[in-house]
Amino acid sequence: MTSQSSNIAKINPYTQAMINCLQQFPDDKEAPELDDSTSQFLANMIQGRFLQFLANRICRKYQITDKDLEKKLTMSLMRILSDKFFAVFRQRVSENPEIVYILAQKIASKESGCRNNSEKLDALFMGISRKYFKYQNFEMITRWIYTNPEIEKIIFVSQVQKCLTDSALIKALMYIVQNDKDGIAPSIFNRYLTKNRLDRLDSLVKSGDWKIEAMFVQQENSKMINWRNYMSSF
Repeated sequence: MTSQSSNIAKINPYTQAMINCLQQFPDDKEAPELDDSTSQFLANMIQGRFLQFLANRICRKYQITDKDLEKKLTMSLMRILSDKFFAVFRQRVSENPEIVYILAQKIASKESGCRNNSEKLDALFMGISRKYFKYQNFEMITRWIYTNPEIEKIIFVSQVQKCLTDSALIKALMYIVQNDKDGIAPSIFNRYLTKNRLDRLDSLVKSGDWKIEAMFVQQENSKMINWRNYMSSF
């Protein structure tokens, strides 16, 4: 009994909520007719689980272990995905409410059997993204997420915490990043941080020369935005 309770506790809380909700329905292949509150509840749990999957994927990729940064990452993803990515899913649910039952069953069944297998969970949620969210290129979605200024800042702060020991440099970088409204600073500093060019990074920060690179990057970004706007006008 203790072992079984321990296993249940390891299941993601969103998935466990789906399992609890599904227990009220007969265990058959046909999706039952759901009332509005149940349909909405399952839809919210599915979105929450998918969001947490993305957050865990980013944490694995960039070895983010700080719990506060994980929370910030989750909140940032919620803001980023709510109006675009999940809007497609909500539209599909309104057109075909039984989708939430099918997806909840799929997630609950798969995760109960391979909750510690990241590769199988990756395949599960990538498949859901393609089939139910209508985003065929999952890697394009992740690139879009990784290059979001909010996400870049979180990843950068995590790298700073792991790679640097100079408290004065860390303090200066944190100040710059916190006041960087355009989200340019992390991409500049990461060039030196990831290549372990810490002396050059320290020199750029102390001299203020990083602002020259920031101006160049900002100009290039403006050109790209103008070009995209020009192309979309046809």
